[in-house]
Amino acid sequence: MNDSHISFSPGQNDDEVWTHQYLRTVKDSFEEIRAILLYKVNQREIGVAILNGFDQELRSIYEQLATNPILKATLKNTHSLTEAIDKAKMSINLAIDLQNMRQTYENRKRLYLEYKNIAIALSNAIDILDDALSTPI
Repeated sequence: MNDSHISFSPGQNDDEVWTHQYLRTVKDSFEEIRAILLYKVNQREIGVAILNGFDQELRSIYEQLATNPILKATLKNTHSLTEAIDKAKMSINLAIDLQNMRQTYENRKRLYLEYKNIAIALSNAIDILDDALSTPI
C-alpha cells in the first residue's frame, strides 16, 4: 500500500455515509468480477460480451470517482484506486483483443494470464477500498 490510499476527510457526515455505502457496493462489484475470473466460471467460457460488461462496469465506477462531487469532496485521494481500475481495464481490453485473435495455444495462455492480471488489479483495488472502509465515519 502506498501513501496515496483513500481516506476520509473530516466533516460532511451524510456525504461520508453515502460514500461509505457506495464504496462498499464498488468493493462487492470488484469481488464478484474477480470471483468470476478466478473460480466461478470456467475461463474457456468467458467471452467478449462478459469482458465488455466488466469494462463498462469499471468505466462507470471510474467516472463516478472522477466526476462525482460528493466522492471528490469526501475522499482525500482516489489516485491509487483509479490507477488500479485503469490496470484492470487495460487487461480487460487486452483480453478482448486476445479473444478476437486466432485461438492458438500461446494466445490462450496469454488470455488466461490477462484474466489473472485483471484479478490482481481488482485485488489491489479491494485492498485500497478495505483501507477506506475501515476508516471511521
